[in-house]
Amino acid sequence: MCSGGAMQFTGAFHIYRVYADGTGLIQLTNADARDRQPAWSPDRRQIAFTSDRDGKTQLYLMDADGSHVTELTHDDTIKDNLQYSPYLAWSPDGKWITFTALAGGKARIFVIRPDGTGLTALTDPSSNNAIFHWSPDGRRILFASDRTGNPDIYTMNADGSGAIRLTDSPSAEAPAGWNPDGQQILFSTNRDGNWEIYLMNADGSSPRNLTSNPAFDTAPAFSPDGKQIAFRSDRDGHWQLYVMQADGSGQRNISKSDAYDNWFWWSPDGKQIFVLSTLDQQNTQWRSAIVNVDGSGAKSFLYGSDINWRP
Repeated sequence: MCSGGAMQFTGAFHIYRVYADGTGLIQLTNADARDRQPAWSPDRRQIAFTSDRDGKTQLYLMDADGSHVTELTHDDTIKDNLQYSPYLAWSPDGKWITFTALAGGKARIFVIRPDGTGLTALTDPSSNNAIFHWSPDGRRILFASDRTGNPDIYTMNADGSGAIRLTDSPSAEAPAGWNPDGQQILFSTNRDGNWEIYLMNADGSSPRNLTSNPAFDTAPAFSPDGKQIAFRSDRDGHWQLYVMQADGSGQRNISKSDAYDNWFWWSPDGKQIFVLSTLDQQNTQWRSAIVNVDGSGAKSFLYGSDINWRP
């Protein structure tokens, strides 16, 4: 089991690969640039990432050992001047890489094939569209859009057609992903006056509040088997990592850290969670650890960001 991440040294960000126990650290990129957002291909053979090594941030691809680095996108060949954002993901079948970019002043969702062909905008330039998640079967994409004036949650076909609005609230809504069988969708919303975690059916029906806490609860993510949900909450005074059952029961703090737990990733087997924390609210000092889902066995071993577990 390996994870990839970006670590900063002397102003540059490099991408590394490391085993889950902290051993076998290997540097994959060494350009004098900001190499960010590594994303493993489903077959584990390639890694997509963003880099500004050619002056503008572009989308790149390399083999899992860091060789054969290829630039996939070129601003010069696109009508709009693209500025790439952190959202980057492979389709489940590995045939497409999805990303968001600012084009014409709006965030748009694009797809491109791993060989650099087929660049297609899935959303139009009239609204902001971002925070996307592929459905497990690869047929639909879950995303956020302000096309009606307020950030709501939508799904669309993989080719950008057939957009369906799932939420209709004056509050902000942020999609967080599908459960493994694609029948339910997690999202965060402040429709109750503070950020809470909700679960709804894939067609938008039966939304229900899972957290119901006066604190801020955000960034939920299903475990690989769909039985548990990890999330962030400040209910103990600052951002901490929590886990609950998929129905909202059994909410528990598993990090109990003095740091601010800002980002986390499930391991593919669902037994551990990688937690990236900062020691101050200004995010100047980072600390990372792997913790078992029951809260035991916390182990700090790596300083970095943009972690992505290999499937």
